[in-house]
Amino acid sequence: MTENLSLSIEEVSSDKEIKEVADFDVQVFTDFKDFEWNIDYIKKEIQNGWRVYAAKHGKETVAALMMKKDQNKLLTINTPIKIAYQGNGFSHRIKEYYEERADQDGFELVVNYCPIDNFRMIALNESHGYRKTGNNFGSNLGIEEWEKKVIK
Repeated sequence: MTENLSLSIEEVSSDKEIKEVADFDVQVFTDFKDFEWNIDYIKKEIQNGWRVYAAKHGKETVAALMMKKDQNKLLTINTPIKIAYQGNGFSHRIKEYYEERADQDGFELVVNYCPIDNFRMIALNESHGYRKTGNNFGSNLGIEEWEKKVIK
């Protein structure tokens, strides 16, 4: 594992930024069979209250995140890390970012949506103390809901 690679998380909102996040990796959502990762999908989710973020190493987007506030919960979903950057702890930093944001904003729970067949993301959720809720979503119920209580 490479040490000390920087990761910044930046909200995107302009059409240009949204296009960059949509185009950052055409294979990004291959595990998310119920998601069409394109500009129209992202804009629709923004209209539904989701905020979109780029996780960047330098100027390069290495993952995309979406967050939404829902009463006492922070809803989260993210793409896998680009293959060239896997193994650098970025996925763990993204989980920590969600938990810090939830704590700062006074949420009781962080909810994460994960494909049922993405074993890397499942292991990440388990290692960070998330538990399955038993709720599944998507046309084939292939997206699983996980939650973690925010420790105050």
